[in-house]
Amino acid sequence: MGFWDKLLGRGNAREGRQESERGTAEARVSELLEEGVQLASQASFEAAAERFNAALVLVPNHSLVLLNLASTYQDRGSREQRGANRPEVLAQYGRAAVDLFERALAGAPPLSAQARTQVLMRLGRLLRILGEYEKSREALLRVVRDAEAGEQAKDAARDELVATHARLLGLPQRQHSESEARRFNALWEEATSPIQDLLGGRAGTMGPLSEENARRLERARPLLQQALELVPDNWAAAWVLGVVERRLGNHPRGLECLTRAFELNPYNPNVGREASICAGLAGRMDEAVRFSEAASAVDPDDMGLLANLALNLLLAGRVAEALPRARMAVARAPNDPISRAVLSLIEQVSSGGMSLEEARQSVLSSG
Repeated sequence: MGFWDKLLGRGNAREGRQESERGTAEARVSELLEEGVQLASQASFEAAAERFNAALVLVPNHSLVLLNLASTYQDRGSREQRGANRPEVLAQYGRAAVDLFERALAGAPPLSAQARTQVLMRLGRLLRILGEYEKSREALLRVVRDAEAGEQAKDAARDELVATHARLLGLPQRQHSESEARRFNALWEEATSPIQDLLGGRAGTMGPLSEENARRLERARPLLQQALELVPDNWAAAWVLGVVERRLGNHPRGLECLTRAFELNPYNPNVGREASICAGLAGRMDEAVRFSEAASAVDPDDMGLLANLALNLLLAGRVAEALPRARMAVARAPNDPISRAVLSLIEQVSSGGMSLEEARQSVLSSG
């Protein structure tokens, strides 16, 4: 603003007009947004899109307008394609919706945590339908790794990730018959119900098996094997069978099953955790590190997973990498006794107070 503008108050008047214009524009955007939402709810998609586009002329990056326009395109494509067997229609509107959803995530005002989660979930599903599996994976992983997302939303995103991952692997989309589904469910229930209390916990926290508990696991083993033979791509069956074999001391077979579970679903941190534990017990430390790195990457806020990674790095001889991770785990979860025990062990090896071989023997004897 120049000297004469300041002196004559022209700048203040200009700013006042701009503020008034902004207020008028915001009011008009709100009006158009409300009209568009109402029209979309009545399936008047073209008219709704006109209102939303008019609002974007006034405020090009308005996140809520972009979000509603994306939803309108997606709903219109689904409606027009329904029963018509015209995938090109779904693709046309779907790709427009993808672009708008992505713009909404970067728009203003910033979306709330709940709205952001919903957008990313819809984006992940839509990208999978469009065959863009890597992008679908990236969108869903943002939900899983979002510290503000609720556990229910994260679980839903992990389920979606399994479906996307199956496409990435090129697995056939086989529909099981009703009798196959009933048989699998019966085997699953008979196998898992009696052993639920034997499947949880981290390495070294569950103690040795009693004879009765060992018999319970042995009874479950053939049932789980039958279930897995019936549905070979069921990651949960492979995971539980792997845990059963691991707890019975059959580490090579347990690792085989848990590796298969991880191949099918690397996005569940419990899969990576159990696979890393079993790989360590089988003496396959490079694999143990790989599994625990994947588990920690999926759930970076779980300090138990970080401590597990630190321990595996130590046992793999990578002490310099293990120490900062163990310190971080304790700093963020100071009351966790396992994290503190892992840090103490790594510090002893790092300072020369214990050899790496002694540390390995200590871990193996404790669990």
